[in-house]
Amino acid sequence: MVLRMNCFLTISSIIIYIENRVEEKINYRELERVTGFSIAYIREIFVQKTGTSLSRYILIRKISNAAYEILYSKQSIMDIAFKYNFTSYDTFTRAFKRITGLTPSVFRTKRPPVGRIKLCSSAFGIGILKEGK
Repeated sequence: MVLRMNCFLTISSIIIYIENRVEEKINYRELERVTGFSIAYIREIFVQKTGTSLSRYILIRKISNAAYEILYSKQSIMDIAFKYNFTSYDTFTRAFKRITGLTPSVFRTKRPPVGRIKLCSSAFGIGILKEGK
């Protein structure tokens, strides 16, 4: 029971840390300090408990938030890409398509649903919703 609760608290801490810094480059040393665990352990426990690697989760969170801004702001796609710490438009477009299945410009045109999702029991964030939800 205690181990299960510690895993829950660790995963929640990681998710909240990432969500609060989604526009930044994630500082793994600070994440270690905040959670009290090594980055190797954090990566291992994260993939074990969520089924997603830590790096993919971070990418999904950045793309989800960028998708919301693509739909609901007048910012250029390039500005949004840089805001979420992508080094080039091409890098952003490839990552965006890998996560959403669409390029950012097609996403803006098609306007698939984006809204609030539950990230863990203690945090909500922006996510790309399934059609019809």
